[in-house]
Amino acid sequence: MNPPVLLIHHAANRGDSHPPNSIRGLQACLDAGARAIEVDISPLADGHFLLLHDRLLEHNTTGRGLVSAHTADQVSDLYLTWQGAVTGEPVALLSQALDLVSRHPHPIELQLDLKPHTPLNDGVLSRLVDTLQPVKDRVRVTSLADWALRHLRALDADLPLGFDPLFYLDVGPRLALERGLSAPPFRQGAYGYWDDHPLGTYRWGETADYLAARAEALWAQAPSGAVWYIRARLLAHVLEAGFDWVADLHSRGAQVAAWTLNANHPADVELARQLTAVGVDRITTDDAPTLAQVLATEVATTFHRF
Repeated sequence: MNPPVLLIHHAANRGDSHPPNSIRGLQACLDAGARAIEVDISPLADGHFLLLHDRLLEHNTTGRGLVSAHTADQVSDLYLTWQGAVTGEPVALLSQALDLVSRHPHPIELQLDLKPHTPLNDGVLSRLVDTLQPVKDRVRVTSLADWALRHLRALDADLPLGFDPLFYLDVGPRLALERGLSAPPFRQGAYGYWDDHPLGTYRWGETADYLAARAEALWAQAPSGAVWYIRARLLAHVLEAGFDWVADLHSRGAQVAAWTLNANHPADVELARQLTAVGVDRITTDDAPTLAQVLATEVATTFHRF
């Protein structure tokens, strides 16, 4: 039997009970005994970090303009928007989230998904490291930006990190195109994957061999000790092509998290079942209690429920 799977609350959400990345949502997860909670963080202009996914305030708040062009004071009177309506939830700062986590009596991992909407230079990353020091044992910084993660590792050798390789390898249709964004990889290679690396330029062998080579190249980019957060559909696609990326990462000593799967989508449940069977360590979901209940009745695996 595989070890227990840890379910991660995506954007501090518990079944659409609160707006994503809200303090009330985070508090609800903590009150329910959540073991792992994910929130998005975006740098502000004054060294603070906002709990927000997108680069523009108008996408998720009552404000307008680039998140990175505003200070904490300038966003202090903004509210989150959700499902097309203005909520009563103020936008939140990372400092508020860390204060909640620091006072929580039980073990918790707060996953801070750092968005590369602005240059993640030494000043930004040094401030983040300093901010996290009091609760370093309760957080994990994750990002698509491998260059920023390597810099964070150099700044603090013990800071828990996580890497998402979506900027380098994906399976179509492109997630960025689905969301109306412009983000790499920009080219669909000879093996059908979205991949700007020369290995994908033409077919030089079996698909599984190509994927193994790409996995090795990506491993060299990631910081040491990182958990890998990989789109669930990509993990399943490479497995069907004959390459077990989960087993490969396990052989290198890394844990693997699959994102984002929800119990209200039958295809997601099937994907969760498939990936659990090959030993995935974590699953990100919008409704951890419901997914835990569904999977516990369908697979012979023990789940960390919340």
